Amino acid sequence: MGGPRTVERRWIEDLRTGEVRLRCSYQRQGKRVVLFTVQLEAMHNDIWQPVVRYDNAHGFCHRDVLHPEGAQDKTAVFVGDVNTTFTYAISDLKANWHGYWQAYLKEIGA
Repeated sequence: MGGPRTVERRWIEDLRTGEVRLRCSYQRQGKRVVLFTVQLEAMHNDIWQPVVRYDNAHGFCHRDVLHPEGAQDKTAVFVGDVNTTFTYAISDLKANWHGYWQAYLKEIGA
């Protein structure tokens, strides 16, 4: 009776201990991801700051490049269904974190 139950999962993975990490969360119903966030974060002034975030808020899958002054560059991401985009987001940030981090450091003048 009823549909598949909703399962939520959250985790953090260090990419460079104490400096850069990946924060992931999702909600799925059965085998289908319905909500997700995959966020690259960098330590700055003793606070974890978001650098790049993939999610499917606002009704579509997208990537936000987050700038230190608060601006965001939003880009729609179309790589298949939500499950595929979630997997792609994790892969992209794991493979390219160093470049995103270096761009962030340049913006903050570090």
